[in-house]
Amino acid sequence: MELTEILLVIILVVTALVAVAVTVSILMIVNLRNKIAVQKLKFLGFYSQDTLTRENYAEFVIGNKSLNEVGIAEMGLKNGSVTFDLTALYKQRAGLRKDDRLVIEQRSSLRFRLTEQELAGVLVDGSKGKMLGSLKIYCVDLTGTLYTGKLQGVKKLAQKVLTDVKEGRISPVSAARADKSEGAEE
Repeated sequence: MELTEILLVIILVVTALVAVAVTVSILMIVNLRNKIAVQKLKFLGFYSQDTLTRENYAEFVIGNKSLNEVGIAEMGLKNGSVTFDLTALYKQRAGLRKDDRLVIEQRSSLRFRLTEQELAGVLVDGSKGKMLGSLKIYCVDLTGTLYTGKLQGVKKLAQKVLTDVKEGRISPVSAARADKSEGAEE
């Protein structure tokens, strides 16, 4: 092999190594940007039972998977095309003022729960006496981005609540009225 052929092979190998290094660097920067700049919310719903009172309730979790804090303008449940804003209820139960901002810190979550009667108030359209559509959780951040998630874990409780409403064992009540009546008992 001549010297020119050896230099050509060396140049080709170095060029290939530089191209691989640049590609890996770009992928790492894009991955890091996605972790830092992109807001990701995860939604969970649970069918739970209080261990002391044996009352069933639905618990909802809104988790922040990003490395930034997420400001929440509105959160609640969506049943078909009807939304039920639970932001004020969450603030009331958390002891916050109405004008306080909700912020989910990085790698943290918000939790709230609804009793069977409150869930029935969301599932049943009281004025028409009919059941509404599919149940989802939603959240709107301060920039106006809408996030929605399915509530697979609450489906069993929702079916039970709908059966209980049809059979007259429970009556739907709005979450705000339920809190007022609880406050009157204390």
